[in-house]
Amino acid sequence: MNNKGFWKIGFLIISFIFIIVVVGGAYLLGKGDLNIGSIIKISSQKVEEEKVLVTPTPNKETEIEAIKKAVYKKTGLTSQNSDVSVSQYSAEYAKGGVKEKEAVGGAYFIAAKVGDEWVCVYDGQSQPSCEVTEQYNFPVDLVPECLNEANVVVKR
Repeated sequence: MNNKGFWKIGFLIISFIFIIVVVGGAYLLGKGDLNIGSIIKISSQKVEEEKVLVTPTPNKETEIEAIKKAVYKKTGLTSQNSDVSVSQYSAEYAKGGVKEKEAVGGAYFIAAKVGDEWVCVYDGQSQPSCEVTEQYNFPVDLVPECLNEANVVVKR
């Protein structure tokens, strides 16, 4: 068999298969066995379900900025007159330092995420109260010591 005849036969077979698929699809669509609308609807429902399951990952820079704003709110300082640095940070807790630009020393802070908002719960040079660390359930590795009611430093 020559090459020219081989390609003609192949083309005819592929065309015949294509025509059968189109005619069969049209027949099923007309009969009601094949409903394109329900296929599209089911497909879009799956996409919507996947959207619900996907949770956004917090942006690190956005979270750190929110922590800094909570510190500014608690201390009454601003970004123009102080520097805030975040040294430890997780999804729920943060720890860092705060220093006024003209000051020699500084302080440290701890913050907790309450709902979707960061709250600075302590800033100073001493230890936070045990009441605060227990109220916000701070991890021991983040706040290993606190002040009890008698202002005595205790290990947690």
